[in-house]
Amino acid sequence: KQMNDIKPQSNIPGENKSFRVEWSLSSFAAINCILVVAIFAFINNPDQISDFSSQWPFPILYFIEIIAIGIVGIIAVGFLQRQEKSNWSAIFWICSGILLSFVILGAWTIGFFLLPAMVVYLVLGILSDKRTGNDIPRHLIFLVAAGIAQSLIVFLTLIG
Repeated sequence: KQMNDIKPQSNIPGENKSFRVEWSLSSFAAINCILVVAIFAFINNPDQISDFSSQWPFPILYFIEIIAIGIVGIIAVGFLQRQEKSNWSAIFWICSGILLSFVILGAWTIGFFLLPAMVVYLVLGILSDKRTGNDIPRHLIFLVAAGIAQSLIVFLTLIG
């Protein structure tokens, strides 16, 4: 082959349209998670933001968890783009399930504002499963299990 016959690899991150969509959606969800936490932390306790101990352990642990979900979603997109057949798409379903718990249990407070991130992670899970040929019904079970687990954690902390 001649040098001008060599074509670049098509699996370079960001080159494929579906990868750009996944990066954009994941970034939106992460920004949504971080902004919602920042706004609620400031609105609910503007004088206590500097006093970390007044918010420990709750709601700070929930806030940290929500921010971690956003970060993990971006990491999952990065790993998902490196492999053609990958189980990293399950992370989107798990993130969506955890956020579903916050959306339902915190419906009158923070939950409504986390709804966009939850829906975006669900869409990301479906898109990445379609692209990689993963099993959507199995990942739907991950969503339900993550939602139930998060709900149990919330309830156990409330009664404990």
